[in-house]
Amino acid sequence: MSGRSVSALSQSQHADVLKRRRVIRIARPQPVPRLGVVLFVLCLGFSAAWAQNDVLTQHNDNTRSGLNANETLLTPAKVTVSKFGKLFTHAVDGIIVGQPLYASNVLMNDGQMHNVVYVATQHNTVYAFDADSTQGNNASPLWSVSLNDGGTPDPISDYGCTGTHYTEIGIMGTPVIDPGKTTLYVVAKTVTGTSSNSVRNFGLHALDISTGNELLGGPVTITGTAQSSDGSGTFNPIFQMQRPALLLQNGVVYIGFGGNGCDVYAYNGWLFAYNSQSLQQESAFLVTPSGRQGSIWQGGSGPAADADGYIYLATANGDYDGLQGRNDFGDSVLKMGWNGNVLSVLDFFTPYNQLQLKQLDLDLGSSGPLVLPDQPGPYPHLVVAGGKQGTLYLINRDEMGQFNPDADNIAQSIASAVASELAGVPSYWNGNLYVAGEGDYIKQFSLVNGLLTQQSLSQTTVFFGGAGPASTSITANGNSNGILWAIRHTSPAALFAFDPTNLANKFYDSTQALLGRDKLVPVARFVTPTISNGKVYIGGTAALAAYGLLPALSVGTGNNQTGMEKTILPVALSVAATDAYAPKPLAGIAVTCKDGGAGGLFTPIQPETTDATGTVTFTYQLPPSPHAVNITCASPGFISASFSETSAAGPPVRMVPVSGYNQTAPPNTPLPAPLVVKVLDANGFGVSGVTVNFKDNGAGGTFVANSVITGSMGKATAQYTTGPKTGTVTITASAAGLNSLNFKVTVQ
Repeated sequence: MSGRSVSALSQSQHADVLKRRRVIRIARPQPVPRLGVVLFVLCLGFSAAWAQNDVLTQHNDNTRSGLNANETLLTPAKVTVSKFGKLFTHAVDGIIVGQPLYASNVLMNDGQMHNVVYVATQHNTVYAFDADSTQGNNASPLWSVSLNDGGTPDPISDYGCTGTHYTEIGIMGTPVIDPGKTTLYVVAKTVTGTSSNSVRNFGLHALDISTGNELLGGPVTITGTAQSSDGSGTFNPIFQMQRPALLLQNGVVYIGFGGNGCDVYAYNGWLFAYNSQSLQQESAFLVTPSGRQGSIWQGGSGPAADADGYIYLATANGDYDGLQGRNDFGDSVLKMGWNGNVLSVLDFFTPYNQLQLKQLDLDLGSSGPLVLPDQPGPYPHLVVAGGKQGTLYLINRDEMGQFNPDADNIAQSIASAVASELAGVPSYWNGNLYVAGEGDYIKQFSLVNGLLTQQSLSQTTVFFGGAGPASTSITANGNSNGILWAIRHTSPAALFAFDPTNLANKFYDSTQALLGRDKLVPVARFVTPTISNGKVYIGGTAALAAYGLLPALSVGTGNNQTGMEKTILPVALSVAATDAYAPKPLAGIAVTCKDGGAGGLFTPIQPETTDATGTVTFTYQLPPSPHAVNITCASPGFISASFSETSAAGPPVRMVPVSGYNQTAPPNTPLPAPLVVKVLDANGFGVSGVTVNFKDNGAGGTFVANSVITGSMGKATAQYTTGPKTGTVTITASAAGLNSLNFKVTVQ
């Protein structure tokens, strides 16, 4: 249902909400002076939210667009199975649930500048890997640090949970890196003490991205209270899970919480705000202060923020009674902001069938909000949301519609946009929205005059079912060369690349290559790919996987030669090893060349290693028979190089009869069989292209052709008709420079 938003509040209450909207612009907590540059960068960040390359937060930016619009290396022409594939995997000590983060040109503790990919595991370890690793699989990280702080990750078995996807709860929410690329903020859950006297806590850590060292006096233990009528207003880490990604906005780190995965305990939804420079708590918001549940989990997506600093989040199943009741906001999309020093709900949207959603476990909050760029039409400021029911909601951020029991007072809704369960967050590019549902295809909706097309414009031919919807991200070079990336989480896990202008066109998937070359490591639910500077990074259950443009072996010298069999080709064959990401040659690459069993000989014996110029050179002796020879030079993980050579026969040295001797025929009659000779070289192989002349030495017979050129096997064939005379006829076959042959024919 759609329509202009109408507030469910009284006029005085609505005026108060608008007043608070104005207050937020001047009443946010003031950060310490060091944040001046950071705030300036943040302000610029929103104007360039659709055109950045570092991935410092979940789904690329605070709007959660999933877009990297500065990707120039990965284009549709290059993302094919022949040019693109798995580059490396690096083992880690636990399940990676959060999205990898990418920071370019970081001065690391080895004194060198690196592009770095950061991942965190359920075992509470944070890793910093060289994003451009050339050391192959399982390279050592630039640094890694355990955040267990003398304890262990929280065992899921302690809660009696069954059917979960994890064995331990450590780091789940995607960390965030500040725009100045100095600090990584991450939350880890730990258990200390004995089983009978254990203590569970969530700790907020601020890590130096260059070294992994703790900064700002961290970690700090996350605690909190909120006003409540039934005592549920105290944060209890035992029953909570920090699933959504962290949000860093205007010097404040926002941390969302929901239930621990079993959904049977007395959990609530919480949103905490911590100063990014002091790690001091600035506010704690409880979704259901007088009720239960109302998780913030969003399929791992983080709270979103718009250019004015307002924060948007979606809550899951829980009690709802809104501003007119006791301020419980289950199954709602909330617009948050600062009212003085208190983080508050400024506006909200709750579907008209909220109670039904709660009763049927159809969380609105299974997917996170996506803030759209300004649109034409009556609603320039929009946010997209959706949940397990499969309905897409397009909400006016300036007046969100709140709750109406009869109809949703929002800009637009699309029922059954997907088959079921939106999770994570959609992706946006160039006026298009890309939505993935569980047990469905990925679909493209377009924005026209500020509203979504009611029907999808295209969808993938690949069906995504099982363990959650596909997770998507998108790359482009501005408005061109778009690629929609998607992960299938079910076994076998796979990476896909689709044409975002028509999702039915698939560019690539990781199951296409032979022999499992690009096989994706197993992944957890909702894991999202990170793409930057020509590479795709995916967190797995035990490793980080990287995909990109495959290094290549290219032909240098010696291609397309012809030589006599059993001789060495006159020009040596050379192969160069090159990398799409590095201009310098690749030395030390083991290259193996094979001729497909043709029987030729390589010198030196294969494999051979590329030299300092990235080149390997070898001689090749042609096989002992004339034919075309295809040579393939390969190295694991490289695109192969191919040579096409020809092993030809040597010069003719003799001619031998094949068939047609001693035939008898009446006068003026064709012989029963043709006369066949073969021209041979010194090694006994047939020589093609030699002219053989046949004559009957005046006997008066005729030939179909008395001059015949030998074929590929060196044979020449003559058809002969006898003349009018009877007796013995001598037919001579001759070729220049060779001894002649005589056939005896009887005419009677």
